[in-house]
Parts: sequence; structure tokens; C-alpha cells
Amino acid sequence: MTLQTAVSDPTNSFNVSINPSSVTVVAGPVATPTTTAAPTTAAATTAAPTTAAPTTAAPTTAAPTTAAPTTVARLTFRSVRDTFTNDLLNSSSAAFMNRATMIVNQLTPIFQREFPTGFKSLNVVSFSNGSIINTVDSVFESTSAPNDTQIVSALTSASAVTTFDIETSSITVNGISSSGVSHKISLVTACCLVLLSWLLSSQQ
Repeated sequence: MTLQTAVSDPTNSFNVSINPSSVTVVAGPVATPTTTAAPTTAAATTAAPTTAAPTTAAPTTAAPTTAAPTTVARLTFRSVRDTFTNDLLNSSSAAFMNRATMIVNQLTPIFQREFPTGFKSLNVVSFSNGSIINTVDSVFESTSAPNDTQIVSALTSASAVTTFDIETSSITVNGISSSGVSHKISLVTACCLVLLSWLLSSQQ
């Protein structure tokens, strides 16, 4: 029927002439035999086990750091223009901390200037009555620590101090008073002068 309809269509483009009434079906469609593919079995593959070589980190040892040895010189001096109050006996009080900060801030630049290679820090230890007696620890590197005379000299020349006063005659370093240090200096100077005088007289 499909072929008869097609050849009966006057617009068909067939190059042959077909009589529609002559079209007959001689035999029906023949089924195409189907073939079944043989099942394929993939060969099982077993991956060879891999064993990672153990890695052991090399132990690292930090180089030990040794702090430079320090020397502490204990200073005391009197501030005669200041008035002692009992709260200065308590290191946790605001009065103590304010005065301690004031002293450290005023004296630290002086010690840094006078002892540039050895000075490390100042630590206020205590205050006591009379007007106010200030006790301060000055910390130096042991290899560059100044002597008591040099520390007294630094305090007596502390003209930059403006927020409190230092009575120079009251200064002590490690329990030795500034007058005792001055006496030692005078004694050494006197001995040198006597020796020099003796040498000069012996040459005449």
C-alpha cells in the first residue's frame, strides 16, 4: 500500500514507471537471526601491595641560650621635699605604683646615658618614712657593671630629675654612703699626691 500510494502521487520523483495495480507482496518480512555474544570474563587483577618506607624525622635540638650574668646595685636616697604616706608601704597601692613609675621613668634615661653598655633596668624595692626614703635596685651586666663611685656620681649629677628631689648626702650604694665614697676618693687622692711629692723630692 505504501508503494502504491507513492507511485500514484503525480509529484513523485521516480525515474521508472510503475503501474500501481501491479504491485503485490510475494513474501512477508524475514526475521533477522539474532546472535548472542559469548560472555567475556575479565581476568581479575590484583594490585601488588606497596609498603611505604618508614621515615624518621631527625631530632632537632635547640641551641641553649644563656642569659648574661647580671649585677644588682641597691641604691637608697632621700626625697626631702616629698611627704610620706602609709599607702607607700603597700607595693600594690596606686600611690606606690605611681611613685615607682615616676622614679624609673626619670632615672632610666640618666643611667642609660651614663652606662650605655652595661645598664639593664631599674626596679623600685620600697619606700620608707623620713621624708621619703627611696630604695631602688639598678641592674647591670656583670661584665660592664660600674663601681659604687660611678653610680653615686650618676645620681648626684641627675639634674634632669624634676618630679622628685634627691638629697645627695643621703645617697647610699650597697650600704655605702656617698660621704663614705667621697672620703675614699679623697684618701686615694691624698696618697697619690704624697707619693708624687716624695718621688719629686727624691729626684732633686
